[in-house]
Amino acid sequence: MACFPLVAQELSNEGFEAFRKRIESLQGTDAIEAYNYLKSLEVDSGKLSIENRLVFYRLKSELLLEQGQYQLSEKAADAGLNLAFDLKNPTILISELSYAKGFAVESLGDYEGAKEAYVSGLEVAESLNDEKNIAMGLINLGALYYLTEHFERALIVFNDALTIANNLQDNELQGYVNTELGILYSYLGKEEKSMRFYQRSYEHYQAAGKISYAYNSLRSIAVNHAQNERYDEAIKLYNEIISHADKLGNIELMVLVYSGMAWAQLKKDDADPEAAYEYISIASEYAQVSEQHETPVSHAIDRAYIMMEMERYQEALESITEAEKHINDKKRFINTLSRLNTLYLKKEIYFTLEEYEKAYQVQSEYLDYHLSIKKRSNFEAVEELRMRYESEQADLEKKILEQKESLQSLRLVDAKSQVKNRQLFIALVAVFSLILAWFLVKILRGQSQLLSLSRTDSLTGVANRRRLMQLGMKFFIQAKQQHKTFSLLMLDVDDFKVINDGLGHKHGDRVLKGIAQIGAQALRKDDKFGRFGGEEFIALLPQTNQMQAREVAQRIVDVIKQYPWKLKNIDVSVSIGVATLEGDNFATLEDMIKQADVLLYRAKRSGKNQVCCTA
Repeated sequence: MACFPLVAQELSNEGFEAFRKRIESLQGTDAIEAYNYLKSLEVDSGKLSIENRLVFYRLKSELLLEQGQYQLSEKAADAGLNLAFDLKNPTILISELSYAKGFAVESLGDYEGAKEAYVSGLEVAESLNDEKNIAMGLINLGALYYLTEHFERALIVFNDALTIANNLQDNELQGYVNTELGILYSYLGKEEKSMRFYQRSYEHYQAAGKISYAYNSLRSIAVNHAQNERYDEAIKLYNEIISHADKLGNIELMVLVYSGMAWAQLKKDDADPEAAYEYISIASEYAQVSEQHETPVSHAIDRAYIMMEMERYQEALESITEAEKHINDKKRFINTLSRLNTLYLKKEIYFTLEEYEKAYQVQSEYLDYHLSIKKRSNFEAVEELRMRYESEQADLEKKILEQKESLQSLRLVDAKSQVKNRQLFIALVAVFSLILAWFLVKILRGQSQLLSLSRTDSLTGVANRRRLMQLGMKFFIQAKQQHKTFSLLMLDVDDFKVINDGLGHKHGDRVLKGIAQIGAQALRKDDKFGRFGGEEFIALLPQTNQMQAREVAQRIVDVIKQYPWKLKNIDVSVSIGVATLEGDNFATLEDMIKQADVLLYRAKRSGKNQVCCTA
């Protein structure tokens, strides 16, 4: 326990500035000690001026936020805001207290209340022309937008905030906006870009002395490592955060860290299931005392994934039931990712337990829900905005760099005019290096884009013929070497010429995109679905026997037939041929494809809208 000076001396108006600086210094490195210090002095806070009492309530609310005590944080912020009514003129403290209150009620699940508080704080910041707090308000609203799946709005306000943060060169603000951009890009599936934002946020928070905030960024970096199967790197970062848990006091962070550690222990090369179970149990203990409204849901889903991986299916289903209980609570806003995860988990578990009727029912729910999300999320507009903003930010960074170089060159010329030629040479080398670096970045980005394009069908977004052949050969060889089964489905759209000729190519393209989406979503994570050419698609199913492959194929046929295509007087259906490698029945992958193609046309001759495989 830290030793504190006399209370009366610390909380006098004369000594308040020193008190504030000490709290803010501790806040960045040891949030628990900072709160204990503030709490020990709270009894005399009434002796302070109104301005100092507002600062006191703002500090108290923020420290409570960092420890996940959201109800108490909201009360502290309200106390400060009520006190602010006695002020003759607005102060930026009103904005800061509004933001603290907004985050507290947001964490408690009241998104409308949070929006009201954020907007109120932003209006005060704008009236006082306080750029930092304007940016803070935009960031807070942006986070609320992506939580409610308004990704386009989130991208707009985050980039406005990023422009302000970069102009101010404020490390804490830059850390904050880069963190939120990292989360948003993760939602959008841009993990590489997301990782860069997380790394920047960590560096900015470190530079600002906000160590406790930096650990949040470190956790996000660890998650990214785990998603890319770099489990040892993830475990190293998780251990570093755990070693500082006594200073952080952040309950939600510890839930996520221990859950992440459990997953990494389970998936690393030398898997340790016992350690994984221990870590997820510790995470559960933290989750039980969390006030954050999403934590019980996200933790139950994380636990279900881990239990499923450990083949403890009944415990996994119990965790899913717990998650669904919270999801179905109408008082809460639960993001669609949580709903999708519960449906996906149930489908996988039922399939593993061979409860195929249940698995099919849940799979249909999953597909319908996923397609409904895609329709309302406006991802195309978001992608267009994302590319535009990234271009603008690159231009802005280039201008700032050029300004810095120009200023530096002027100073050098002024200080050392006698070596002008030498300075010119250095400047030319610097410019040449920048241009070379720029070209290298462009080349690398271009190579990355070309690699993606070379693997993806431009119309449907699924794997193209070339990629299917590469993966098919890989799965074929693995199955041969490991003496395992491998199945291949060949799909063809029935009467596709009728759709194209009768309704036009636009509707034909829409059908192909829809089938690609349905086919991809119907498979497991290790399977691959792609467009082989024209209206033909292929599904690659490693470690899948003929009976299992037929069930998958029939599921795809049924979902496509039942899907509401909304085409005038035309039904959409597919026929599927199934070929399965068992032992040495096929010498090459091409032989499998030929057999599947033969069976496909046998299905068409037998009446279409059906599956055909060898007897």
